[in-house]
Amino acid sequence: MLKRVFFSIILPLGCLVGAIFILLTINTSYPKAANDSIPTIFIHGYRGTDRSLHGMIRRLDQKYDWGTETLTVNVSPDGNISTTGTYDKSAKNPLINIVFEDNRATLPQQSMWTKKVMSYLQQNYGIKKFNAVGHSMGGGAWVAYLASYEKNKSYPQVNKIVFLAVPFYPEEYVNGDQQVDIKNANNVHAKFAEKMAKVLPTNTEIMIIGGNLEDGSNSDGEVKLDSVLYGQKLFTHQKVITHVIKGPQATHSSMHESTVVDKYVGDFLWGQK
Repeated sequence: MLKRVFFSIILPLGCLVGAIFILLTINTSYPKAANDSIPTIFIHGYRGTDRSLHGMIRRLDQKYDWGTETLTVNVSPDGNISTTGTYDKSAKNPLINIVFEDNRATLPQQSMWTKKVMSYLQQNYGIKKFNAVGHSMGGGAWVAYLASYEKNKSYPQVNKIVFLAVPFYPEEYVNGDQQVDIKNANNVHAKFAEKMAKVLPTNTEIMIIGGNLEDGSNSDGEVKLDSVLYGQKLFTHQKVITHVIKGPQATHSSMHESTVVDKYVGDFLWGQK
């Protein structure tokens, strides 16, 4: 009787559990990323903190094994730099998080801080080339920095750029409850965005990701999609890839928490083996 129960119930049940375990293992495995020593450097958006992009950085490291979380670079309101973590230049796809303690500073100010950080990274860690990731106003900081210093060999040179929910219309640099100095935004675009497009090497690859809530606003709740995609018209001499996240999950502040965005970023920066 027990033997019959074993073969008719327990054994098939055990096989089913084993099959489910195998399927779950397969479904939670991820493609391998190409191993590169070029670091990827992240800058958060307006009112952002060290936690803003840390979730994405941690997933790229611990969940997907596509990169290695290394440094967090903190910039004080008076421009002093401090770091936490350890940078290993031989690490797989090193990931660095830049955090501005004054997270409501103007774009020109953020550009100057970015310049200071990049000089610091080159002098202290020998970084000469990097990938840039910017969310919202953090993308503006990269725009202003690259427009001014991309041709200057005293600073690290950019390899690939990810603009995540970054608006390119001057009058819509930050919308909704994140209003900043609109005059400043106009100046940034007039002086920096077009200049950046001209000084970037033609082999620079750019990825632009925007959001559309599909609620009639044609926006991610903060930034118009047309403003984000205007980058395609700016960077006509570079290779530009665009993606649009659609639906209720495509909010401005949730963009960097999306696993779909994770995949786009991983594919773009490191490819897959």
